[in-house]
Amino acid sequence: MSQYKGDFFLLIAAMIGGLGFVFIKYLLEWHFTPFQIIAGRFLIATLFLYVIYHKELRQITIQEWKYGSILGILLFLLFVLMTLGLQYTTPSVNAFLTCLPAVIVPFILWGVFHTMPDRMNFITATMTMVGVALLSGANGIEGGIGIVLSLGASIAFAFQMAFMDRFLKKGNALHLALVEHTIVLTLSSILAVRQNADVPNITFSILKYFLLLGIFCTGTYFVLQSLGQQYTKPSKAAIILTLESVFACFASAVLYGERLNIRGYLGCIVIFCALILTELKPKQKMIENNS
Repeated sequence: MSQYKGDFFLLIAAMIGGLGFVFIKYLLEWHFTPFQIIAGRFLIATLFLYVIYHKELRQITIQEWKYGSILGILLFLLFVLMTLGLQYTTPSVNAFLTCLPAVIVPFILWGVFHTMPDRMNFITATMTMVGVALLSGANGIEGGIGIVLSLGASIAFAFQMAFMDRFLKKGNALHLALVEHTIVLTLSSILAVRQNADVPNITFSILKYFLLLGIFCTGTYFVLQSLGQQYTKPSKAAIILTLESVFACFASAVLYGERLNIRGYLGCIVIFCALILTELKPKQKMIENNS
């Protein structure tokens, strides 16, 4: 029963995360800058997490602040590139492309930590490139800029995941996450102020989307992910969270009215299959080793 509870938490997290791509798209169309959106989102999310985990703040060590700051910078790059990418492409395309770290991480580990990828990594990387090529001809993408920025977000996310894997051996996961949120909030706020862009009038609809992004798509997402992974194996958790891109596709169709052409949907399917193969690989190795 505990395992199913963990799966349920992760499934809800994936659904909430998928909605976030649509909310960001609406805020961009209301003329908020990417830095304003990220700052507003993380202001609400960070305050939300501080209220829940305020007792943990004093327990964060200097080493955790150091590691968390590195992770926070990478997370900041992820959100900047992802939000900029959404200016030139649609929510579902952006979501599928930013969900590629499972494919990219092995090659980053190869280059940085000299851990050689296996044959399946090369297969899934090839499938991903095919999927991206198909998506590049989909409707709603201007000159490939959205593709490049979204892929850049995925690379930043992949680096964040690769370093997180190393830092978790030396620090507390919750403490690192709290530092990450603080760093993203600080950097985005500084750049939003320096940008000196006009802030659109805050209407009820705008406030609603910021609250949904901050409380649910960022703060609650993190809490649900943490709770879910207490009961579910990491490989299975990764598969469930990969569904975030699928939920983003459905949410974009229902709430945003997005319609990809057949080539675009085929590209999404190929990328999703590559992600599933990547996440199923550890389980397959375990079966082979036990046989």
